[in-house]
Amino acid sequence: MLNFAKIIFTAAIALAPIAGSAQSTSIECGQTYTVVPGDTLSRISVKAYGVSAFEVLIDANRDALQDNPNLLFVGQKLSIPCRGTATTATQTTPTTDTPKPGAPLVLTFNKASDPRFVINSGIIDPYLANIERITEGRVRFVDPPVMNRDVNAQLDLVTSGTVDATYVMNSTLAQSHPLLQIPMIPLMGGSAQQTAISLWNLHENYLSKTNYFDDAHVLGFISAPAAHIWHDLNDPVEAGENVLNANDYPVPYFDGLDMIGPKRVQERNAEKFGNHDVATQGPLTFMMAHGAARGAGIWNDKRGVTEVENGIYTPTFSVIVSNDAWARISPADRQAIGTLSGLRMSQRSAAWDDFDNGHRQIMLDTGLSVAYPDGPLLRELEENAQDRLVNWARTATGLGIPAQQAIAAYRADLASLRYLLIFR
Repeated sequence: MLNFAKIIFTAAIALAPIAGSAQSTSIECGQTYTVVPGDTLSRISVKAYGVSAFEVLIDANRDALQDNPNLLFVGQKLSIPCRGTATTATQTTPTTDTPKPGAPLVLTFNKASDPRFVINSGIIDPYLANIERITEGRVRFVDPPVMNRDVNAQLDLVTSGTVDATYVMNSTLAQSHPLLQIPMIPLMGGSAQQTAISLWNLHENYLSKTNYFDDAHVLGFISAPAAHIWHDLNDPVEAGENVLNANDYPVPYFDGLDMIGPKRVQERNAEKFGNHDVATQGPLTFMMAHGAARGAGIWNDKRGVTEVENGIYTPTFSVIVSNDAWARISPADRQAIGTLSGLRMSQRSAAWDDFDNGHRQIMLDTGLSVAYPDGPLLRELEENAQDRLVNWARTATGLGIPAQQAIAAYRADLASLRYLLIFR
């Protein structure tokens, strides 16, 4: 993290740390405190009260924070009230304090996309509701004060203590967690449910035996459907075109489609690609799932799709909770939550399949032209996949994982779940 004298935070920075290491001494309430490197409002409240109660500090420092809890800098003066003097409104705000015996444990879950998007409405929201139900209200997840939609920030939000839980797009962890990238290899994914189940089994039987993801506790995986090749109807995709490096636009779920809506994304695409000269620059080629292609306006009457079984790549997400928050849940409730997580969470990715298949059917009903890769193109994809699997195996072997056995098991799972694809 960069060492600035003053840091402006994005998200719920009441919990995000300033660079450096905070002092470990306690703070006496009723005094003025000077912010030091490493401080967060949460950490300051722990020093003052013994628990995280950053809302008390926000309420007591409205003027210093300029009504913006996202503002904190080294040298800033903060009032540290005794908790008995806090307002009733502040006291009744849900916090992530260590609960009293019999009191519910309230944890924050950051949702990195629009609340209406299928990953939330169809998967995460029912999952969190079931956690509250199965624990009889003893464990409850709520939204953080400010939702952070930065796809690249999600793991840091949890490991820094900014939020208790979130879902992380695994492709953003390519450098730090390369073993999670196997569904991003060509032909190593498929339907959302097919991929999520296979990835969970790989984690459960092989990856979890190492410390490959000790940053947080992994509750399970979610998958999007596989990406296919969208291209000009007059220019079928063939081997030798370097199609894997021809993607002109990323999957837009976390690049605008869920934030500004399909109309604005389509307008942006027109601005970006409207003057594209096919004669001199070649046809535009995109890799994405059906729902994304329709929502982002990639599909039109001049563009069709080459559907690749098991996909060009398949985006996945890790649902994680901080190690600290997980430890604060009772063993009995952790066990209960476990029955809803893992494989059962992977199965919930069927909601994303339903979403994507619905868009595909609408496009088919209105003239979508579908093609399939020929032998040479498939062999090219297979060769690329093999090269990347060699690198994956090298990393896995370095962690003591029987790499070839793990890859074979993962592929066997994909094959056994082939029936979950609506097209072949």
